[in-house]
Amino acid sequence: MLAESKQVILTGDKTQCADIRIIPTGIIEVDIPSEERHYEADFAQLYFYTHTQKTELVCRSEQKNDVVQWKLEIANDDARELLSMIERAEDEFEQLMRSL
Repeated sequence: MLAESKQVILTGDKTQCADIRIIPTGIIEVDIPSEERHYEADFAQLYFYTHTQKTELVCRSEQKNDVVQWKLEIANDDARELLSMIERAEDEFEQLMRSL
């Protein structure tokens, strides 16, 4: 069970890169080196909102108030690839749990 990593370019006001790590136990980690920021969330907290040329990856709190904890604007292609990576990680974890 290995984590997968991907670097994406954030869309928005200024061009920045984010290093994203998908961990099969259901965790996503995001590092934005230029701002020295680190985000972490469970897969269940993630939502993808697609607009014309970009997708917002949004992390909402697990509380009832559903507050946005952080969000990233990324290209639609990167969002599709991240979603695919998350699905693979979930499948891999499920297979591991069944074999135990």
